[in-house]
Amino acid sequence: MTTKLTLSVDSSIVEKARRVSKHRKTSVSAMFSNFIASLEEEEAPPLSEVPPITKRILEMGAKLPKIPVEWDYRDELSDIIAERHGVK
Repeated sequence: MTTKLTLSVDSSIVEKARRVSKHRKTSVSAMFSNFIASLEEEEAPPLSEVPPITKRILEMGAKLPKIPVEWDYRDELSDIIAERHGVK
């Protein structure tokens, strides 16, 4: 099933897309679909396909505690520096 999609794109990009699609003997829609499909495949390769060191680092990172969204490293550094120099 296909769904129609409307995009807002600069006219120079539209012209370039049309030229490229004509040269490749395909449609702009097909090029867009292929591009998005290729991004999906690149985003998250299966863990079995990554090098062993990368797999180990990802496993180690998963065990780290989650950092709160509101945490700011600058506040943490300010507190450490103030404490170190006796300002606090």
